[in-house]
Amino acid sequence: MCEYTYESGKKCRLKSLEGSKYCALHIPYDEGERLFGEDIKRIKEEAFLKRLKEGQTYFEGVYLYEVKISEFRAEKPIVFKNSRIKTILFDDVTVPGITFYNSYAGRIVVFESKVGTLLVHGSNVFGLNILRVRFSNSIYVRNSSVRYLMINSTEYVGKAEKSEEEYGERKTATGRIELSNLDNVRRIGVNVRYPLMKRILEEHGITPSGSSERSVKATVLAFRDVRFDQSARFKRQVRLSVRHFHGQLVLENLNVFGHAEILGGRIKSPEFVHVIVMGNFIFRRVGFYGDATWNVTVLPHLPLELNVQGFVVVEDCRFNNPRMAEIFYRIARTSWERNGDLERADEYYYKEMVSRRQSRLTARVRGIKKVLLKLEATFEWLFADLTCKYGMDWKRPILLWLAAVNVFFPLLFFLTQSVEGISGNMGFLDYEYFSVVTATTLGYGDYHPVGVGRVIASVEALFGMFMWAVFLTVFARKYMR
Repeated sequence: MCEYTYESGKKCRLKSLEGSKYCALHIPYDEGERLFGEDIKRIKEEAFLKRLKEGQTYFEGVYLYEVKISEFRAEKPIVFKNSRIKTILFDDVTVPGITFYNSYAGRIVVFESKVGTLLVHGSNVFGLNILRVRFSNSIYVRNSSVRYLMINSTEYVGKAEKSEEEYGERKTATGRIELSNLDNVRRIGVNVRYPLMKRILEEHGITPSGSSERSVKATVLAFRDVRFDQSARFKRQVRLSVRHFHGQLVLENLNVFGHAEILGGRIKSPEFVHVIVMGNFIFRRVGFYGDATWNVTVLPHLPLELNVQGFVVVEDCRFNNPRMAEIFYRIARTSWERNGDLERADEYYYKEMVSRRQSRLTARVRGIKKVLLKLEATFEWLFADLTCKYGMDWKRPILLWLAAVNVFFPLLFFLTQSVEGISGNMGFLDYEYFSVVTATTLGYGDYHPVGVGRVIASVEALFGMFMWAVFLTVFARKYMR
């Protein structure tokens, strides 16, 4: 009989292999290869699949090479404890759970399967790949060392309990994908391209369908206390990539030694707590959504909690409220200013100011205060945005001045016939000349306004002085700071 002793104190009841005191599942790699050579791989795989077919789903202290579990159904979870596995592939598996506890695995692949809970705890895994998985409870990877972790086209299909909702709690008990307390991480990717995985699947006789990849959907996607590999060769790589994710995103106590990116998807109530990104942080084509409570409790602290040493890029993103847009654009602006790219910082400053103006219009006020806010926003748009894009565009004041002085005001004077001069007949060029003299406040006296022309001339004089002041201010700011 096999002499392997379980943690419970019981011994394995399987027959030991000839020349060894252990069975096919518990014999170590070196001893098995010394006794049986390359045949030990086949012996172990056949023994494992036989036990699995007989209904055993709990495996402790086993040594396996390459194992493929295909088209398997069970009422009990599959558990590996204190085990060592080179490669294990789950294909079209329907089980209430898959657990790796205090184990070592070179590569774990879960493909086209339905599981309740997927748990990796206290283990050392080189590559963990979760592809096209539908889970009804949660996915946890905790207190482990994982080099590469990929989650693609994975979707939560369960129903959260309503008992917590009745007390005002969020639905976070189920539907979570949580990666916490991980060491030596080289890359975490959600819906990222992984060409090597196609080759791995084909080596095990699986041909992935050509259908387009689906979004990753979960109640919460949480990254907590993840420690990335500090090797210099990974410093300039994208270490954390989240693409096309739908749900709440939580980043807590992260120090990303490299770049991070969030691309596409719908992010609900994102939380960034003590997050440091040594490289760049990119947000592109993301829809951000936050409720009223999140806007008050989490959003104001976002610039303090998110520390990006490189650049923050916010492109083609959607926000369900302008206050959120203002905060994200402010974070991006300060990052570009800190790194010396003032031109790009100006672009984000303009977006920030537009969002701030829109945010004031969404304030919950009524009556005369609401009317005053609208008037203030209109005045700001007319004199700050339309004229010079909040001081960011020195060309716009010149173009507006030329268009107004050479076309608009001369046309008004011409239509109203409200200018008289030393010559009896006034042509359009005469009106244009008078417009230029008025806008520059020269006042030669050879022409003078009459009637409504006095009002038009007064407005043009004020407009001319204001636009020149705007141009000089913006031009000096653009090229002399």
